[in-house]
Amino acid sequence: MICVNELGELNCHKQAILKELLIILSPYAPHIAEELWQAIGETSSITKAKFPEFNAAYLIEDSFSYPVSINGKHRTNIEFALDLDQKEIEKVVLADETILKWLEGKQPKKIVFVKGKIINLVI
Repeated sequence: MICVNELGELNCHKQAILKELLIILSPYAPHIAEELWQAIGETSSITKAKFPEFNAAYLIEDSFSYPVSINGKHRTNIEFALDLDQKEIEKVVLADETILKWLEGKQPKKIVFVKGKIINLVI
């Protein structure tokens, strides 16, 4: 469903992508996959189609949406590239409008940063 929703948002109608999606879907929903396979113009059965090959490059993530908390309470999420260092992330967090609203002009005593997990500001 996540894949279908994202393809819908991208307005993707590329047959090559939809074919591979149907082939992957076919073990879980064989009847609907076969119907959709025929609807996109294929004449043979989907069971005879070659399964797509695994490509690890598609699984590498380059960003993470950090939950930002103030005194342990979640306030917002901010997305950062995974290769940014802690000081750059802290600068962006402290300049964020939502965070500034919750800080109310105070400076945080401590910033707890766990790479790939969470950012917490202690006031």
